[in-house]
Amino acid sequence: MNKISLVILSVILAGTASFAQARDARQPDTVVELFTSQGCSSCPPADAIMGKLVQNPDVLGLTLSVTYWDYIGWPDTFADPQNDARQTQYRDQLNARYVYTPQMVIAGQNHFVGSNKHQLEENLHRFKGHAKSLKLNWRFSGNHIIIDLPAHTGGGAIWQLDLDDKNDVKIRRGENRGKSVSYHNVVRKIQLLKQWDGDKQTLKLDLAELSALGREKCALLIQQGDFGPILAALVIDI
Repeated sequence: MNKISLVILSVILAGTASFAQARDARQPDTVVELFTSQGCSSCPPADAIMGKLVQNPDVLGLTLSVTYWDYIGWPDTFADPQNDARQTQYRDQLNARYVYTPQMVIAGQNHFVGSNKHQLEENLHRFKGHAKSLKLNWRFSGNHIIIDLPAHTGGGAIWQLDLDDKNDVKIRRGENRGKSVSYHNVVRKIQLLKQWDGDKQTLKLDLAELSALGREKCALLIQQGDFGPILAALVIDI
């Protein structure tokens, strides 16, 4: 084997080793979803709260940017109509009058203004442990993670959310013009993996595929119905 081949092989093996060492997964106690917008002047305080919240390993914090403030003059760089649709479904599920930002939805069961620290603390206490209502088991195999779900009466929906760990944005126009804001666990894609009938299930995710797309994490949410209470969650570091 020549020197060039040895160098290439070393790089491949080093990359494979780093990928394997970086992998980790955990089942958090609580899930908090923040609906926010770079074009909303009320949102940066809630975004800052999310930055602290994600440091707690017992909490899965998710940032979902919506599109409906883009018309003010600054199109949100992470906004996605999927996030709008998810928030609208929560509005209907939770009998809210309207959608708004910043909005936090906790456990799929309650909502409040995302900058309200007191409400956040109350809800974290109230819903602690909800995301472990179902005990998940998982293992890594090659470039995949395999997740076992126990049987559960009624089943639900299994969602995959692809995440960026952190993004810093310099906002140049609109209500937040001139501000630099950090966003954490930014949802870049939502997909319904399957409707679950409640029988024992085994899921298999390709982590190499997600890594190739530039994603740093992904999360699984198992929700009663489609947008009901969150029964279990798993966050995977890629």
